[in-house]
Formats: sequence, C-alpha cells, structure tokens
Amino acid sequence: MTEKKELNNDEEISLTEIYETLRDGWKPIAGLSVLGAGLGIALALVLPKKYETSVYLEPPLATQFMGVNEARTTLTGLKWVSSEDLYEYFLTQLNSDAGRYDFFEKTYLPSLDKQPEGELAKNALYAARIKNLVTVKEPVPKKGRQLYSVTVQAPSGELAVQWMNAYLNQTQDAARARWVGDTQRVIDATIKNTEKDVAEKLALAKRLREDREVRLGEALRVAKSVGQQAPQLTVGQLPKQDSVTSFADGSGLYARGTRSLGAEIDVLRAREDETAFVDGLREAQAKLVALQGQNLSNQPIGMYRIDGQLLEPAKPVSPKKSLMAVLGLLLGLFAGVGLVIVKKATAQRTSATGAA
Repeated sequence: MTEKKELNNDEEISLTEIYETLRDGWKPIAGLSVLGAGLGIALALVLPKKYETSVYLEPPLATQFMGVNEARTTLTGLKWVSSEDLYEYFLTQLNSDAGRYDFFEKTYLPSLDKQPEGELAKNALYAARIKNLVTVKEPVPKKGRQLYSVTVQAPSGELAVQWMNAYLNQTQDAARARWVGDTQRVIDATIKNTEKDVAEKLALAKRLREDREVRLGEALRVAKSVGQQAPQLTVGQLPKQDSVTSFADGSGLYARGTRSLGAEIDVLRAREDETAFVDGLREAQAKLVALQGQNLSNQPIGMYRIDGQLLEPAKPVSPKKSLMAVLGLLLGLFAGVGLVIVKKATAQRTSATGAA
C-alpha cells in the first residue's frame, strides 16, 4: 500500500512538473507554433497551384448522328446505328492507355516550357504525371450516378477547361475513326458480295439463254424434218396426241412449228442484256447503289455528350492554405513542446551534476 501511494505521488508530481514546464515555456511554444503556421501558409503560396475540372458523360443523342441513319434505307440491308453502339467505341478509347498517351503527347507536352530530353525522360514524365492529369472513373453499381466521369488537372482553371475539351475531342476523334473504319469494312464487304451476286445472276441467265437456244435449235430441226411449220394446236387446245408434259420438258417443242421456233431463236440470239429477265436482279442493283452511296467520312458523328456544363474551377484543389497552416501549426506546437521539455531536462541534469 505504501509503495502504491508513493507511485501515485510520483505520477502527480511528474504531471505537475510537465504542466509547470509547459506553462513556463509557453512563449517558445507559441512562437514556434506561429512560425510553423506561417511557414505552412508561405509554402502554400510558393507551391504550384493545381486546378481540377470534372464532367459526367452520357451516350450521344440521336440528333448527333442522324445523318448516318438517314442514308440507311431498307435496300442497304444495314441496321440503324444506335447511341449505345457509338458510345461503346468512345468508352473503349476513353479507358485506353493509347488515348491518355495521345493527350500527353499532343496537349500536355507542348504546354511545357522545357521538353524532356530523350524518349526515356518522356516516358518517365508520362508515368509520373498521367495519373493526376487525367482520371476516368467508372460508375459504381447501385451507388451514386451511373455515369462515367472524367477529371482533368491543370496549372490554371482556364487551362483545365481547355485540356478537358482537348482530351474529350481527341478521344472522340480516335473512337470515330475506329468506328468509321470498322463500319466501312462491313459496307465494302457487303458491296463485294452484292456485286458478286449480280455477276452470278447475269452469268446464270446467260447460260440459261444459251441452253434455251440449244433446245429450240433441236426442236427446229425436228419441226423441219416433219414439215411442222405452224403450231400444232386446235382452237385453244393441245393436240390429242400430245400432252402438257411434252411441252414442259421440251420433248414436244417441235410442235410449235418452224416459224415460232425460228422467231424465238432469232430473238434470243439478238439479246444483248439479260437484266430484264433475271429475277431479283433489279433489287440487287438497287442495293448496290444504296451501299455505294454510304459516305461516312463526311457525316457529323457525335460519340458522347456531357451531362451538364463544363465549368471553369474558381479555386485550386491544391495546395490548400488552411490545411497547410494547420499542419504547420501542429508541427510548430510539437516542436515547441519538445524544445521546452528538452531544455528543462537538460537544466535538471546540469543541476544534478553540479550538486554531485
């Protein structure tokens, strides 16, 4: 019990001594605290300012790519372009390292007073700065706005807006070029297939005409041999000795007579174009013309739209004067307390050494 009381007394004396020490040394503590706060504010004024601007992105409106669908009639066989189709290309480019590097090389580097020397220095600068320059955030399911967001950081508010526009425009241009290239390849392949289909239809029609000439020629020789000049028909009826089948399979063509057979042979031999006699050929030709009229390169195609407005930031996000002042104040306070305690301990040790 006696040892416990002595320990409590020692603790009370220690706390009392510390309080008295800090009370007596309040001037250096206060001075260092004020000095620390001042240094924090001064550092905040010296450090380069950083401004940020952010936007939320949405799929484009139909009016942003209306011209593409106006040319996609039913004859083309092409499906209508949707905003989701275009927006998917845009998001792929937005999340790509290629898009960020393109922005770094075309927009960020030209803004620097001093360019990096060599490829290695440029790559090191890219690795160090790109994470802060451009930040793309995907929507979190069931949390907040279900939209992609982009944040750009720059040395000034005006430059932040310019860089945001540059990044989005560069991303859209690259995504549009990819979409146009992919779509044009599909159209070109469809045109080739349609041209091949038309050529095959015409070739088939020519072969069928030639086969018809051969059959009619043989029937003409038979008709001449039997002296059949006029068609072997009664009033609106087939002759009783013949049947419909013989006319259908060609074995009875001679019964049409030499005049009819010769006239058809002359017409077939004089024919120069099979187009009018090919089923579905006109539709294929119309489809070909419609596909060849697709001109994607001259069409205004929007790949995204901003939800709201792109605003210029009024205040920098860093450095923050208040935060720097508080940190400086705390560091000065800790430094002052440590200094006073060390001085007190040093004085006590000196006194004890002198007394000994």
